[in-house]
Amino acid sequence: MDLAGVLLITSVLLIPALLLLVFSLMRLRGTTRELQAALDDESGARDRAALLLAIASAVNSSLALEEVLNVALTHAGRIMGAVAGAMYLVQPTKAHLHREAEYNLAHRARGSIRKLDEEPVRTAIAAMRPLVVKLDEHTAPGIEGGGHPMHVLVVPVQRSGQLMGSMELYLNAWRELTEDQADLLNGVASQAAIAIRHAQLFQAQEENALTDELTKLPNRRALAQRFLQEMQRARRHHKAISFLMIDLDHFKQVNDTYGHLNGDAVLAELASILVTGGRESDVCARYGGEEFGIILSETTEAGARTLAERIRAKVAAATFPGGLKLTISIGVAATDEPALFTTLMERADQALYAAKHGGRNQVRVADMKATAKQQQHA
Repeated sequence: MDLAGVLLITSVLLIPALLLLVFSLMRLRGTTRELQAALDDESGARDRAALLLAIASAVNSSLALEEVLNVALTHAGRIMGAVAGAMYLVQPTKAHLHREAEYNLAHRARGSIRKLDEEPVRTAIAAMRPLVVKLDEHTAPGIEGGGHPMHVLVVPVQRSGQLMGSMELYLNAWRELTEDQADLLNGVASQAAIAIRHAQLFQAQEENALTDELTKLPNRRALAQRFLQEMQRARRHHKAISFLMIDLDHFKQVNDTYGHLNGDAVLAELASILVTGGRESDVCARYGGEEFGIILSETTEAGARTLAERIRAKVAAATFPGGLKLTISIGVAATDEPALFTTLMERADQALYAAKHGGRNQVRVADMKATAKQQQHA
């Protein structure tokens, strides 16, 4: 057989072998891809489990509701690459959610309240699953540093079928959620719901210890805590803060003449008038006996004086239990100087003393400029 014949026979035999080799390599490559995908899935599952464990540990390490909300919110925002976020909680007996925690939002950003029957929460809550919703100019909050997001990822927070709130993660652009992302967000929301419930129970116990039993207002201890928080907020945002010290005139005569039960009813009625006469953002507390204190955030001296006069007039026009007509005296102190914040309560109390000795049923304002001069010379 000549050389050409040998080569022909060899070629014929090699072609099937080559085809078999190519087919085997293709199968091997496919198997490798499948193995890599399986490893990736397993790695992704481990990462998701580790993340959920970290969140569970973080949110359950504290019983402070605000801290719990911030931890869950920031973790979820990091997962989705959100530019900002907010956590809303259901308000008992009300058909809306109230923003309780946030990050990267502008000061007093719009959308502090979300109605359950309106977007952006309506669709996501009806579906009870995470959804990306388009925002409009009325619902988009301002972002710290400027601008407004056009889309929000709404994540319902529920426990045992009961809606507890929702997370809003603000996005720069529309995106489709993968099944894994939705599952992960649901896991975060579930952990948050458990922690929120625990924190709410703890908060209820704390509130009982910080609430005046007679008037249902915050007590003196709670007032001190809130005043510290408001001072810190005023420093951070470079805002003014004011304090009103209020005393019910001739209250001892009420107790002596009409009895302590009627006196208690008078104090409870006065507390109601003080709360309704102020603003929703004001903090009204029973300081002790017939004295009450009100913290006015972001309020100048002129604004505090106006509010104090309005409250004084409202009390004078009211009829108290037993048909009594009573009056109050008010001391006002206000400043936007952080170094003077800690003197506000004392200066308001001194102004109240001046109002009492000046004839009662009046408002006196502390001279905070004199206080500043005294501190400079001290």
